[in-house]
Amino acid sequence: MAFMPHDLARLLLDAHSGPHYSVRAALALADGQPPPRIAGLVTGLTGSKRALWISIARVTGSAAPPDDAGLMRLAEWEVEAARALTPEQLGLRLGGRVVGELLLEHVREVMWTAGQIAAQANRVRFA
Repeated sequence: MAFMPHDLARLLLDAHSGPHYSVRAALALADGQPPPRIAGLVTGLTGSKRALWISIARVTGSAAPPDDAGLMRLAEWEVEAARALTPEQLGLRLGGRVVGELLLEHVREVMWTAGQIAAQANRVRFA
């Protein structure tokens, strides 16, 4: 099943900002300054997201992500960037795979990271 740009944008939006099971919801579980493990997960996801979109920008000719954006601002940017891609751009090859497949895999990474953040936040709350 092929996804259209607006489908991928919606999946990314929900993965980052949905009311349940999202990065934002997971981060809300950690009160105050996030523990080092959560900070590491956030840093890793931010770096992964930035590297992916720099590669996508090179292949598609679209704009690269802002250099100074943190995770949540970068997530907002990527939703609009995904929405702006054309179906043809989603079909372009990048490292032996197509852009649309890489974005769907990225949605899975975001959701996995949200789960890891939630697990770490719960450890802090129960400690």
